[in-house]
Amino acid sequence: MIDLRTLLLAMVLTDLILAVSLWIGAGRGMRDGLGTWIASLLVRASGVTIFALDGLAADPNAIVLAVGLVAFSMTLQAAALLAFGGRRLPTWVHSATFAAVAMPFLLLSGDFGARVLFAGVAFGTMLAMLAGITLQLQAPISRGTRGLAIGSFAVASILFFLRAVGAVWSVDPLMGFIEPNLFQTLTFAGGFAALLASSSGVGLMHKERADAAAARLATLDPLTGAYNRRSFHETAERELARARRAAQPLSIIILDIDHFKAVNDKHGHKVGDEIIKTLADIVRAQLRKEDMLVRFGGEEFCVMLPQVPGPGAVVVAGRIRKAVASDPVIIDGREIPLTVSLGVAARLDEGPESIDELIARADQALAMAKERGRNRVVALSLGRSIAA
Repeated sequence: MIDLRTLLLAMVLTDLILAVSLWIGAGRGMRDGLGTWIASLLVRASGVTIFALDGLAADPNAIVLAVGLVAFSMTLQAAALLAFGGRRLPTWVHSATFAAVAMPFLLLSGDFGARVLFAGVAFGTMLAMLAGITLQLQAPISRGTRGLAIGSFAVASILFFLRAVGAVWSVDPLMGFIEPNLFQTLTFAGGFAALLASSSGVGLMHKERADAAAARLATLDPLTGAYNRRSFHETAERELARARRAAQPLSIIILDIDHFKAVNDKHGHKVGDEIIKTLADIVRAQLRKEDMLVRFGGEEFCVMLPQVPGPGAVVVAGRIRKAVASDPVIIDGREIPLTVSLGVAARLDEGPESIDELIARADQALAMAKERGRNRVVALSLGRSIAA
C-alpha cells in the first residue's frame, strides 16, 4: 500500500507545481478568477502539509487548522469559478465555511470515526457544489473541457462520500487511516487524481477563453466592435462566391463622416474617437443581424448587405444618412452635429467580379457623393449613377 504521508506530500508538491505553472502561463492576464484559483491551490497545499506533518500525530489543533484550510480552499475555488462566469461569491462565505467545518472537528476531537464521516460528507458536498457551478458556465468553453472539470469534481465528491461510508463500517477508523487498506488507498489516490484533473480543466477553460479573446481581437476593431478590414476581406470573398453560385444579390455601402478632420481638430482626438464609436452604434442600429459592419480605417466604414439588391441598399444607405443627420452626437454635454456621405454598389450579374472591384465601385460612388455636396447617397451600377 502507498504510505499516506507520501501520498499527501505528493499532493502538496503537485498543487505547488500547478500554482506556479498557472501563474507563469497567465503572465499579466490574471483575471476571471485565475488568481483566486491559484490562491486556492496554495491554501490547500498549506492545509495538506499541516495534516501530513502534524495531523497524523493526532494533534487536535493541527487537524482543525488543516481541515479548515482545505475547506477554505474549496470556497476559493467556488469564488474563482463564479468569477469566471461573471459572478461573485460573498466574502463572508469563506470565513463562515472555515468555521462550519473546523468547529465540528474541534468538538469531535474524541471520535476519529465521526471526524472522518463528517469530513467526507462536508467535502463531498462542497465538491458537488463546485461541479454544479462549473455546469452553469457558458461558452467559449468546449464541451470536453467543461466535462473534464465537472467530471473531476463529481468523481472527487463521490470518493469523499465513499470515505465517509468507509468510516461508518470500519472497526478501527484511526488504524485504517494511519495504515490504510486497499479501499483507503484507492479512494485517496483517486481523489488526488480527480483534484489534479479539476485544476487541469480550469486551466484549459482559461486558455480557451484567452484564445477566443485573441481571435476576437484579431477579427474586430477594438474601438467600435465592427469587423476590421482584414477579416472583412476573408468573409466578403466567401459571401460573394456564395452569391454568384446561388445567383443572389449582394451590395456594398462605403460611408465616411463629412469634414471629420475639422471636427477632430476642433474637439480633439479623444472626442473624435467617441464620435466614431457613436457612429458605429448608429449604423449598426439600422442593419440586420446578417449584415456586416466593417471599419475600414479612420472615419470610413463599409457595410456588406447579403441578399440585398442595389435599390434595397440605397434605401438602407438613405436610412443611415438620415439617422446620423437627425441625431447629433452629445459628448460631455456638447452637441456635435454630424453628416455622412455614402456610396453604394451592387454585385453585377454578368461575369466574375472580385470583392475589391465591388469596393472600388462603392468608393467611386462615395467620391461622387462628396463632390455633389456631401450628406447624400450615390449608387453607382452598370456605369449609371443615382443620387438619393
